Amino acid sequence: MVLRHELRLMKREHALWVCGVLFLLVVGYAVFNGVLQTSLRDQAQTALTSADALNRSSQLTQLKRIMDGSEIATPFGNPASPANMGGGLGAHYAVMPSLPLAPVALGQTDLFPSQFKVSYASKVNFIHNNDIENPWHLLSGHFDLAFVVVYLLPLLIFALGHNVLSGEKEDGTLRLLLSQPLSIATLLGGKIALRAAVLLTAAVALPVVALLVARPQTLQTAGPAVLWALLVGAYALFWFTAVVAVNAFGKSSAANAMTLMVSWVLLVLVVPVLINLAAAYVHPAPSRAELATQTRVATALAMRDHAALLSTDYGHMDESDALIPRDGHLKITGRPLGHARVERQVDATMAPELERFDQQIARQQALVARYSMLSPAAAAFEGMTTLAGTSQRRHAHFMRQIDTYHKEWKNFFLPRIEASRALTPEDFPRIPVFNWQEEDSDAVRHQALLALAQLLTPTALLLAIACWRLRRYRVV
Repeated sequence: MVLRHELRLMKREHALWVCGVLFLLVVGYAVFNGVLQTSLRDQAQTALTSADALNRSSQLTQLKRIMDGSEIATPFGNPASPANMGGGLGAHYAVMPSLPLAPVALGQTDLFPSQFKVSYASKVNFIHNNDIENPWHLLSGHFDLAFVVVYLLPLLIFALGHNVLSGEKEDGTLRLLLSQPLSIATLLGGKIALRAAVLLTAAVALPVVALLVARPQTLQTAGPAVLWALLVGAYALFWFTAVVAVNAFGKSSAANAMTLMVSWVLLVLVVPVLINLAAAYVHPAPSRAELATQTRVATALAMRDHAALLSTDYGHMDESDALIPRDGHLKITGRPLGHARVERQVDATMAPELERFDQQIARQQALVARYSMLSPAAAAFEGMTTLAGTSQRRHAHFMRQIDTYHKEWKNFFLPRIEASRALTPEDFPRIPVFNWQEEDSDAVRHQALLALAQLLTPTALLLAIACWRLRRYRVV
C-alpha cells in the first residue's frame, strides 16, 4: 500500500520526472563514452598486434632474400643485425588487454598506458615514451559510469529522500499515517524501496543491458558483473541509510538537505584527498622530475664512458658486403655497439631508482586500500576499477610482466650484439614474445568483496543509529 501510494505521488511530481530523465541520459552517455573509449583502445591494440606480426613476417622474408643474394641489405633495415632487431626495427608491443567490464570504470587509463613498445633500450626510455592524453582528461578524468555512480548518484538520492519523514511531518500527514496500523519502519521501508528500485534500475539494469549488446563477452564473466551490481547496490544502500538516519533526528527538510550535502562533501571529496595526502606523506615516492633528471645524468655518464665507440663512424655505410652474415657472424661496428652498451648501463643505473619508485607507489596504494572504509566513495571506486580491470593494481601486475619480458628481450639480443652474432631465419621463432597473464581471479574477487565489506560496515552502523533514533522519534 505504501509502495502504491508513493508511486502515485512520484508520478505527479514533475521535478522527479525531470531528475529521472536527466539521470537516465547521464547514465546512457557514461556507458556510451565508456564503450567508445574501450573500443578505441581495443582497436588500437589489435592494430599494433597485427602490425607487429606483419612486420616480423616481412622481416623474416627479407632476411631470406638477403641470405640468398636476391636483395641488397641496407644499414639500418637489415634484419640480420641483432642491433637493428633488438632496437627500433624489431621492437614489439607488449599489450594489456581490456576486460569485458572495462567500460563501466575507465579508471586511470588516461595515466596508465596499456601498451609499451619494448626494445633493448633502457626501461626508463620506453615506459615514458607514450602519447600524452588530452590535458582536460588528465585534469578531470574520463566521464564514465563509475563517476556517475560515485559522485552523482548520492546527490539524486538526497534529492529524492532528504524529506521522506520530515516532509510528511511538515505537511501534517505523518500523524494521520501513523494513526493507521502502520509502523514508521514500514513507512520508511516502502518509501526507500521504491526510490532505490527506480535509481538502481537506471544505474545497474541499463548499463548491464548496454554491455550485453555492445560487448557480448560480458556473458562469459557473470561473476564480476554480479559483484559490480552488488557494489553499486551497496554504495546506494549506504546513502539511503544515511538519508534515513538524518531523517530520524527529526530536523526540518532544509536541515536534512544541508546535513546530507555536508556529508557528501566530506566523504566523497575531502576524505579521499586526505587519505591520498596521508599516503604520499607516509610513503613519499620520488618525483617524476627527479627521475627524469637522474635519467639524463645517467645517460650523460654512460655516453661519456662509451664515447670512443659512439664517435666511431658507421664502417659499413659504403660496404654492402659487410651487411651480409658470414658463417653466422655480422660485424657490429662501434656506434651500434656503443649505443647498446649505453642503454644497458643506463638500465642498470636506473633500476634501483625505478624499483624504489614502484615500491613506494605500492605502499601508497596499500595504505589507501586499507583506509578506504573512511570514505565509501573511495571503497566503491576501488572495487569498481578492480572488477573493470582498470585499477592501479592491475597496471602494476602488467608492469611486472613488462620487467620480465624486457629482461628476456635484452638477454636474447645484447649477447648477440656483443659477440657480433647474426640473426638467422632459425632464430626468429626464438625471439621473445610477450604473453599476457591475467590477474589471479581469486585475488580480484577478494579485493571486490573487501570493498563490499567496507561499504556494508558503515551502512550497518548508520542503520543502528537510525533504528535507535526512530524509537525516540517525535511525531509532533
